[in-house]
Amino acid sequence: MAAPGFKMELAMTATWWPAAFFFLAQSAADMYQRANLLVERRDLEKARAAVEEALRLDPKLVPALVLKAKLAMQADRLDEAEQSLQTALLLEPGQRYPRFLLGMALYLRNDFDRAAQVLATADPKDARVVFYQAMTEEALNHTATAIELYERSLKLDPNGADQRVAFARLHFSLGRIDRAEALVDEALKLAPQRPDALYEKGRCLLERGEFAKAAEFGERALAAPEVGALERRIRYLLIRAYQKTGNRELAAKHQTVFDRLPNPLVR
Repeated sequence: MAAPGFKMELAMTATWWPAAFFFLAQSAADMYQRANLLVERRDLEKARAAVEEALRLDPKLVPALVLKAKLAMQADRLDEAEQSLQTALLLEPGQRYPRFLLGMALYLRNDFDRAAQVLATADPKDARVVFYQAMTEEALNHTATAIELYERSLKLDPNGADQRVAFARLHFSLGRIDRAEALVDEALKLAPQRPDALYEKGRCLLERGEFAKAAEFGERALAAPEVGALERRIRYLLIRAYQKTGNRELAAKHQTVFDRLPNPLVR
């Protein structure tokens, strides 16, 4: 599972950090600011080089350590991200934002017990923290706690589409199709082109026996931007939907592509 909202996290600059650090290590701070600008321009390779240079000049520059961790997470180098964040927290134990990122990294590594411990020390009023707590508790099969946390996250961020899609998946797994579909519909109002929301809508329709509509949403999900690793699941949905409608030709077409796609580890 990709990390929901992570692109937003990566794009954020470290405005949470006091401006005073510029006076402590001017050259390192310049390189750190350059790295931030490169991230905004999506030139991630040069951003990594700039942040490494910032840390060479000042290994204790916590904002650079945090940015290095974000870039490592984006590249799926989770061990590197964890190491950078642990160093940042040793230097500045009171910073809660790096704790959130560390909890996210541990969640992405499937280290759910440690993720829960770290996230419990992050900002409890931050909707992102509560959202990752919810997903972590769900992964630990603490369903009742996960539901409470999803609800709290939505109260903290009423416009959160990520939370709605994840919460819908949980309700779907519990057989609560109506509640799952309601959450997906809310997510689609907020983000009509989200492939995961379109896919979940298709799953709900398939489960309710509306096979032609399920295929329609599956095709929309497949055509949406940034499908990525979700493609295999969308293809499987389409195979089942077209089989149910009797369209063997389209079912076979998607089956051929499905068979060629790698089967990624599902978190």
